[in-house]
Amino acid sequence: MNRVSNVIKLHMRNKFSWFTMPWVIVGLNFIISFIIALSLNGDETLNTGGLVSIFIYTLVTGSVTVKDTFPFALGLSIRRKDYFLGTAATSFLYSICTAALLMILAFTEEATGGWGVRLHIFKISFLGDVSPIALFGMYLIFLLHMYFLGFAISSIHRRFGAIGLLIFFVITFLTGTGGSLLLSQFGLWGHIFLWIGHHYLELFWWMVPLVGIYLLASYGLLRRSAA
Repeated sequence: MNRVSNVIKLHMRNKFSWFTMPWVIVGLNFIISFIIALSLNGDETLNTGGLVSIFIYTLVTGSVTVKDTFPFALGLSIRRKDYFLGTAATSFLYSICTAALLMILAFTEEATGGWGVRLHIFKISFLGDVSPIALFGMYLIFLLHMYFLGFAISSIHRRFGAIGLLIFFVITFLTGTGGSLLLSQFGLWGHIFLWIGHHYLELFWWMVPLVGIYLLASYGLLRRSAA
């Protein structure tokens, strides 16, 4: 347990990247959106996609974590298992704190009528009227999904190098392209979009097993990777 806590402390030495920088980005998006909303007519509502920036940042954070800390941790004689557990715990801490703040901002936005200028940036409109706990859970799951997706991709690079990562992306691209062509050939896109329209809320919860797959894949790759 002490070794795992040491890994958490290792990550927490860079609090700026984990907890400050994402909110600087969100804050800038909010300020720009607020200024735009002020310039609109009073009866116009502004829905922005600014919130996506924090999820993209989380994906990038997961992608660079291994490169930035894994060799250093091994140099301190930290076991791969402890590094993985400590990194996972840090990402859960980050995601929980971030999801809680996003939830508070979302319901503050709703209570103030869009910050007094009909601006909607934190409360995603298509989610409808969900409870605070449900909204927190959705944000938490999506943050974990984005982080560990990036972490898994970075683990592929650590295990197999640039060539292995390139092969992974080529296979992913070909699989996606082939699947898209088949769906177009059989005219299934309309059915898929219709199905998503009826079940989009459930998709958040279906990310949970994906997070588990990313975790298992990352752990297996890091166990066999070079420093």
